[in-house]
Amino acid sequence: MSKAKKGTTPPPKPPHKQNIAGETPPSPSVFKPALDLPPVPQTPPLNDGLFRKIFWGIALALLIGMPLLSTQYGITADEWGNKAYGELCLDYFTSLGEKKEALSYAPRGGEVMYCYGPTLDLISAAIYRTTGADPYTIRHIMLSLMGVLIIVFSGLTGRLVGGNWRVGLIALLFALFSPRIFGDSMNNPKDITFAAGYIVTICFLIKFLQELPRPSWRSTLLLIVGIGIGLGSRAPGLALVGYVPFFVLMEVFIRNGLRKTIFNDKLLIRDVALKTTIATLGGYALGIAFWPFALANPLKNPLVALQTLTNFPISIKTLFDGTKIYSTSLPWYYVPKYMLVSTPLYFLLGLLIFVLIFPFVRKHFNRRYLLMVLFVALFPLIYGISKNSAFYNGWRHTTFIYPPLVVLSAVGVEYLLRRFAGIGQKVFLGIMAVLVALPLWFMVKNHPYQYTYYNEFTGGVKGAFGKYETDYFGSSTREIADWMKKNIPSIEKDSVIIASDYFVPLKDYFTDYPKLKMAYRRYYQRSEHDWDYAVFLTGHLTPSHFRNPNVFPPAGTIHKIEVNGAPIGIIVKRISKDDFIGINFIKQGKIEESIPYLERAKQLDPNNEVVKLYLANAYINVGRFNEALQECQKALEIFPDYLGAMTTMAIAYINVNQIENAIFMLSEVLSQDPTNRDAAQYLALAYERKGDMASANQIRAQLQQRK
Repeated sequence: MSKAKKGTTPPPKPPHKQNIAGETPPSPSVFKPALDLPPVPQTPPLNDGLFRKIFWGIALALLIGMPLLSTQYGITADEWGNKAYGELCLDYFTSLGEKKEALSYAPRGGEVMYCYGPTLDLISAAIYRTTGADPYTIRHIMLSLMGVLIIVFSGLTGRLVGGNWRVGLIALLFALFSPRIFGDSMNNPKDITFAAGYIVTICFLIKFLQELPRPSWRSTLLLIVGIGIGLGSRAPGLALVGYVPFFVLMEVFIRNGLRKTIFNDKLLIRDVALKTTIATLGGYALGIAFWPFALANPLKNPLVALQTLTNFPISIKTLFDGTKIYSTSLPWYYVPKYMLVSTPLYFLLGLLIFVLIFPFVRKHFNRRYLLMVLFVALFPLIYGISKNSAFYNGWRHTTFIYPPLVVLSAVGVEYLLRRFAGIGQKVFLGIMAVLVALPLWFMVKNHPYQYTYYNEFTGGVKGAFGKYETDYFGSSTREIADWMKKNIPSIEKDSVIIASDYFVPLKDYFTDYPKLKMAYRRYYQRSEHDWDYAVFLTGHLTPSHFRNPNVFPPAGTIHKIEVNGAPIGIIVKRISKDDFIGINFIKQGKIEESIPYLERAKQLDPNNEVVKLYLANAYINVGRFNEALQECQKALEIFPDYLGAMTTMAIAYINVNQIENAIFMLSEVLSQDPTNRDAAQYLALAYERKGDMASANQIRAQLQQRK
């Protein structure tokens, strides 16, 4: 060091922040290496600057590419409700609170939409109402940008906890090539928006902690933005509000020397407390600022919404392990099992490595921040399981825990890259490249149905077909509508009737077809109604039925939408209306007239279980009980879970005096559907015929109480 010239006073040293033992001074840049570095200095990987350039190059490509791709995705089954909610919220604000429908909006008799923050829905509504653009195009573009946030901030969080841009790039690629994240970023407004706010908050919270004892205003303000996005879309965003003071206190009391440094300087105490408070309260304020229900009572209603969503008031049947189960009765391992079968193998391998190497990472990573990321990933899941929260449609309600897990998976891979050298590192990179290529190929090949992905352990979508959910959003209706317009000439000229169990998203594609009639029809009631073409998706079907290739797709199917050989949607052209005519005769009490039509319909479509059920009913009414039993038996061979056929078969058993068989069959129906009054009434009759009046009277008394 050169000495100062004689007779001169050395210039004063510039002021600097007090360093803490074992800490690196904070940097003004938002995304610098983790500050609480391990005791052994780490050399960043070669070409870390190159990794940084690749990272931001991909981020820029996503910012342009994902909104463009979003225009190729269909309207989803629930999107009409989200769209309507956004418009009601916009009406609330533009009318200065005069129009209050948003405060209690609950479509379909119980979906408490008002308990959700309207972040994406409100912004989208404001844009398309102002510009006159197509509402669904705007909604999908905005949603895709939430997906960009998830992918990019997964990478930036990996950068912060991993200490270099290579970890960040790995995390970004892991998030990008997760088919379900990419697909949901085009289909799932509530869960993806919340996940975006969640990972943005976690990223800047880590940055805020690393900057202690002097956190920057930039990190503080960006924390507010992250919390605002999260809480502004779902009430569980309240957890983000609590995370800020909790982790700041943990950092102050656990990090070496930090507590002493802060508590010895009143200015530091004031600065940390002020910015922590502003981040917490500012995030809360932004989160409820555009949420009408929360604004009605800012302290109480967000908690009411959280409680309501934790114990969602609607029970929905969801497909899991080959069985339809009500969302309120799922096993505790529902979400973990679903994630195991529907996330990429590279992600699972990285997580496994992380779990195995975590005790040994102290020389390579800051374990405190890794534990923090692990906590924010697992705590919400454990809490939801402990509260018996109603999950369904796979793990989409816990999408927000996936980005933190991606970060940990990337850390696991980075650890082995640091430990391996030469040929070992190249072999490992080759394995990871293959594992990344598998879901990438699926995404390209099965565009735009990325969110139906299942991994190779499950046998892909084909292996999962009949065991797990596929196109539960109904996004295939767009491709179906396009095909029908091109291949059914009469659809525009004649008064064609289209029936569908995904009627709501489908009808929006035919608004320019005034002669076309559309109606909501369930698959298992397809013969009861008049229609010319039908569109059915597997999401509403019972797996024991649609995984039987001999009966599904049904006769008359003219087109299938498939993902890796598994049908997710079909178009059926009606072979004959004999079934509809025959059933209509039964409803009019003209039993004799119905039988020829139903028998002819059975010949045309031998595997139509609905025809067999009604034919069995007709046979019972004319005293042909043995033939009725035969038709019911065949219906149950086609569709083993057909409760209507079981009940009808039991009625036939009663008439031929096979009472024990009738009791067995009706008991089975009631075990699956305890609210089935018809089955209960016939069970009482069966016990009466058996001479067991006590059981018969008990059942009738219970029925009387239910009225």
